[in-house]
Amino acid sequence: MKKLFDFKEKYLNPLVWIILVLFFSCDDRKVEEEPQELIQMWLDGNEIPVYDYYESITTLGVKTLTDSGDVKKVFVIHFQKDAGRVSPEKEHYALIMYDIDGIDNDDLIDEGSYVNPASESTKGVTLEIVGLSDYTSNAQGAITRNDGNVVDGVVEGTFYNPYAESMQNGLLLFENVIIGIDTANTFYSEYY
Repeated sequence: MKKLFDFKEKYLNPLVWIILVLFFSCDDRKVEEEPQELIQMWLDGNEIPVYDYYESITTLGVKTLTDSGDVKKVFVIHFQKDAGRVSPEKEHYALIMYDIDGIDNDDLIDEGSYVNPASESTKGVTLEIVGLSDYTSNAQGAITRNDGNVVDGVVEGTFYNPYAESMQNGLLLFENVIIGIDTANTFYSEYY
């Protein structure tokens, strides 16, 4: 019996302590990955590889106080074919979401549904392509998440493309898009 007790004292107790120390001292080495921006686009059902097709993808959010005291918010994702200064003369595509009666907070766009034509809603959405004769006939979308001006959303709509001389349907899905505040990122902020 003494041999068993000596064995336990000599080998098992230190082994138990080593296991306990290792077990409780091991911290979780999992590294949480930063969420990556993802923008997907379809035009008439055909996927457009936005990160390959467009040289410049910029965003802008603007919050202003109107003369009537309402909070106006505008959010733009601007896609431009050529790199360099954002210009209306260059081939581009833009998603514009706006709210003429936004919530007075730090968000540059509010969560919720956006429609065109706006009807009773204060939240509108439009899809734009370069040209004076383009227009959006209908669109609907949503900002599904705004976490510190990092947004997720979806927009679908029909617009007239003067270059294709036809109505086209566009669908945009976006996740983890950081809303920029540099007004050089788009020229659309002045129009809404």
